[in-house]
Amino acid sequence: MEATPPEETQDDQYGWTHRKAASALPSSDSSMDDDRKELIRKALEFDIIDIRTYVGYQGDMLVEITSLDRGVIESLKKSAEELGFETVIKKDVIDIQKLFCITPATDIYDLK
Repeated sequence: MEATPPEETQDDQYGWTHRKAASALPSSDSSMDDDRKELIRKALEFDIIDIRTYVGYQGDMLVEITSLDRGVIESLKKSAEELGFETVIKKDVIDIQKLFCITPATDIYDLK
């Protein structure tokens, strides 16, 4: 007996849409701001391991850049601060450097 795929449905409690493309989800309605785009362009000029952008726990917009070169991270930190980001550097046990560039969300309720 063959299982039939679920129909396109939406669970109103969680806003989860089944069988839809990611671009159709509500979080895809907004485009990335120019400052994050500029920071990503600058980071791609350097020897980096990884770069990610996402929304943080309290709605803050984050760019996370990973590199083994402390000089690269320091240079990108300076660029990020010139663009108005708050920055934090975290060093991993195996000498991986991570730069977190944060744009605080000012239009949401702060849970503390």
